[in-house]
Amino acid sequence: MRNKNQPETFADKVRAIPGGEHLEMCYACGTCVSKCMVQQKVEPMYNPRRLLHMVMSANGSSSDMEQEIFESPTTWLCSACDLCYPACPQEIHISGVIGAVKQLAVEAGYESPLETVTVDEDLCSGCGICVMACPYEAPHLVEKACEGADGSPEMDYFAEVDANKCMGCGICVAACPLGAIARPGVSNQEIVAQIPAAKTDGEPNLLVFVCDWCLRSAEDVSLLEGYPENVQVIHIPCSGRIDPQMALLALRAGIDGVLVCGCEAGECHYQRGNYVSTCKIGVLGRMFDQMGVGNGRPASSRVRFVQIGTQDRGRIRNEMDHMLEHLAALEEVQP
Repeated sequence: MRNKNQPETFADKVRAIPGGEHLEMCYACGTCVSKCMVQQKVEPMYNPRRLLHMVMSANGSSSDMEQEIFESPTTWLCSACDLCYPACPQEIHISGVIGAVKQLAVEAGYESPLETVTVDEDLCSGCGICVMACPYEAPHLVEKACEGADGSPEMDYFAEVDANKCMGCGICVAACPLGAIARPGVSNQEIVAQIPAAKTDGEPNLLVFVCDWCLRSAEDVSLLEGYPENVQVIHIPCSGRIDPQMALLALRAGIDGVLVCGCEAGECHYQRGNYVSTCKIGVLGRMFDQMGVGNGRPASSRVRFVQIGTQDRGRIRNEMDHMLEHLAALEEVQP
């Protein structure tokens, strides 16, 4: 406990925020770093161990140290997936401590460097679905003045997004029924534009949506580019970004099958994106069959969702090969 006569240190500020109270339990073993995929996939300078050491080393007058902490990519890139938590020998929620540091950074006027979603108020109906879908409580509804149907002023609700909370996963983009939310690179239009027309070389055509966070091995990532032209791969930030209409559009375009690859249960980089995907894919097959998609063929067997664990080396190849074999067998039994 800090002596009343001692000046408040930066570590004191972090410990005072819920989640930051376990700061000094960390003894810098580095287990969290070895488990985290951010360092491998996004930012080599990402290092929770180093950030926590800096926080404990900073004092109340060390503005240069605090600036370095606030500008550190570790402060902003932690998605609170807690993949590191089960491995931590001290059983610390590292994400909670980093979240406390991030809160102080925001209070000090720093802004997230991540590319986040935006809302088109001309399309937004204020339904609040994005609020319920977001794992990070980034969207919220606000009441604003607008022009009514008869031209008179009135008040209505619109969604706004806190850019400092948004992690850019795109789950809200897929959830919005009116397409009012977008994120550069993974908007509905940009993903749909990547859906190819069916090839006619006699081989089954497979469209694969891959959440890159589910592939830890560089070899697994590189093999995605080694498949022939009848296999098209679309990279997405999270399997929860998938909109059911995308699979529907693919099947209507003549694609024989759609495979969605996401994280294993409990390992989702964006906390619950894989759970959202499970719910979506679970109803897709039944919906497609009821709509008669596929000219009488079993559409429900043509859309699959697989969950790949961070330790499942080579499984992505097995899943894709198995799906291609399955599609080929379906074609053989067609009249």
